Amino acid sequence: MNSMYFRQLPSSSSTTGGGLERFLSAAFGLLVWTMLATIGLVFAASLLIWLVVMVMVSLVRSLFTGRPAAVTVLWRRYRELTRQRWPQRAAASSTPRADAAGATGVARPSGVEDVAWRDVAAPTRKDD
Repeated sequence: MNSMYFRQLPSSSSTTGGGLERFLSAAFGLLVWTMLATIGLVFAASLLIWLVVMVMVSLVRSLFTGRPAAVTVLWRRYRELTRQRWPQRAAASSTPRADAAGATGVARPSGVEDVAWRDVAAPTRKDD
């Protein structure tokens, strides 16, 4: 069998370095993280600025062309889709079972009218 000898890499922390090396290492680490965070914030801000600019361009273009702006068209489509998916609820009645049947679409016109419940006293029996 072929035996190969690999040398171990030197450790990243120097045994001869003191507090100054640790301080510089922490400072450069903090500097790198600060730079990355700044780059991320600049990217997010540029996206937000472009969004505002494009919405304004769309609104100004709609003034000249007479067609609705893209934002308006998207908002209308969103509202139509939400109304189809979740229709407006009617005013609640005093019968929760009828409300549930109407909301789920189970209710069919049957000519039977649902009325509010009331307690009925049990009839008294007279034994002669």
